[in-house]
Amino acid sequence: MREVIRVRDFPQSKVQEISDATGIAFNVTIGYFNDSRHNEIKRYIPKECKTIRTIDLLLVEDHYMLNERLPMTTYFVRNYKEILKECGGMNIEKQMKIYTKRENKYVVRYDRTTPLWDVMKTLWECKYFEPISYGELFTYTTDLYKQNLAPFKDLSYAPKYCVQLKKKAESKEVNKAKCKFIPEHVFFADFECSTDGFHKAFNICYDSEDGSVSESIWGQNCATEFLERLPDKSLIYFHNLSYDINFILRHMTEVKGTPIIKGSRTMQITGLYKGRAIIIKDSYSVINKKLKLFPAMFNLQTGPKEVFPYNYYSSVLLANDNRTGVISEACKFIRDADTFMKNIDSIKGCRIDENHFDLEKYSTFYCKQDVRILREGFVKFRNDILKEFDLNVYDYVSICSIANKLFENRVYFPNGNLYDLSNKPREFISRCIQGGRCMLSDNIKQKSKEKLIADFDAVSLYPSAIARLYTLEGIPKVMKKEMLSTEYLMRHLFDDDQKEPIGEKFMVWLLCSH
Repeated sequence: MREVIRVRDFPQSKVQEISDATGIAFNVTIGYFNDSRHNEIKRYIPKECKTIRTIDLLLVEDHYMLNERLPMTTYFVRNYKEILKECGGMNIEKQMKIYTKRENKYVVRYDRTTPLWDVMKTLWECKYFEPISYGELFTYTTDLYKQNLAPFKDLSYAPKYCVQLKKKAESKEVNKAKCKFIPEHVFFADFECSTDGFHKAFNICYDSEDGSVSESIWGQNCATEFLERLPDKSLIYFHNLSYDINFILRHMTEVKGTPIIKGSRTMQITGLYKGRAIIIKDSYSVINKKLKLFPAMFNLQTGPKEVFPYNYYSSVLLANDNRTGVISEACKFIRDADTFMKNIDSIKGCRIDENHFDLEKYSTFYCKQDVRILREGFVKFRNDILKEFDLNVYDYVSICSIANKLFENRVYFPNGNLYDLSNKPREFISRCIQGGRCMLSDNIKQKSKEKLIADFDAVSLYPSAIARLYTLEGIPKVMKKEMLSTEYLMRHLFDDDQKEPIGEKFMVWLLCSH
């Protein structure tokens, strides 16, 4: 259920669905900071089952919160700065219980609590709330949001809410009908930015899918001009979107749905710009290789050797959209001056005179070269996947989602006894996933000058397991207490060459977790 509700946009209609699925009743108080509107209370009661518990929620400005009483006073909120100044050495929990001031002394009542709504409204009146930009929102969800995972005390779960039989793959027509919008235009783009101090974009180049459109935009407003040129229902790829999105996000009219972010990597953002729908994706999430490796990977033309004085293109030099650079100064920021000079002469109109060159033309030449390589490599990869597996890469966010869809089509759905997991079983299994481990005997560093060291690292374990066992079937079963011993596990493990459960040998060691 956590995966269902941890989204940016959560309509009230979903509350009833959760109530019906869980048997929990919800009392939702809708609070309005505007005094002209009174608070509303909406009640959601399970329709098809008995109510097992009731939860009070507060909904304010599209934010859901537990509607509880807090161990603090509105007096503390209104006089926060003065209290902090005069009682800085006092415990913060004690400061929060101050409710008045008598004879120049603050009075504390430890039994004082305040409804959450009263606290929030007081914070609003004192102007403590500040709008969060979309960029800051990503920071909160990636860097500041840390899960404090509690240990599992009981692994029992309700199959009705936690497991679901995998359904047969829907037709492409049905999938298209469910899409919010199907991209009609595909572009590949790249920004060039000054890197001194605050990074600023000064140039963007972009190509259409077939290369018929190949444009560049110069200047401090290049991001907004790029958005202005995009037609409705456009899909744009950047190689390392986590960086480039910083120059676009602030200009978008609205971000729709929940951005797809994994760790520090931004993988997809859907939004609107002046009513036009846009999807921005990270090509690196699909082909996780540096752009310089694309020519060898996809047999592409590389073009002239890149010699670019990145540090010379500073925010000071580019102020007021300046386009003129000094060759002798730029040479101080590169190692291969001869190639730099040859490139200036080979780019049409780049050399202005003996010691000056066109900053825009030089930057655009190399930026366009990178975009071309990205476009040609990605389109070739897409065509290969389409031909071999009948999957359109444009429909997926990452190489993992492509692989998962392939498994769904060829393994999961044909099997007929595989389940999607959620809630407790899914979270427990996800905690059991560990990366590879490499170590020497006794886990200590060793050096051997005379003897060769034998490498016993096993490879292809996962493909080998698939070849032997195909895939896990059925729903997860919780091991009983008497089964959680080494002796029990060893007694019931498969033999090395065993493929099917036989008698007491019904466990595969790779699948045992407790």
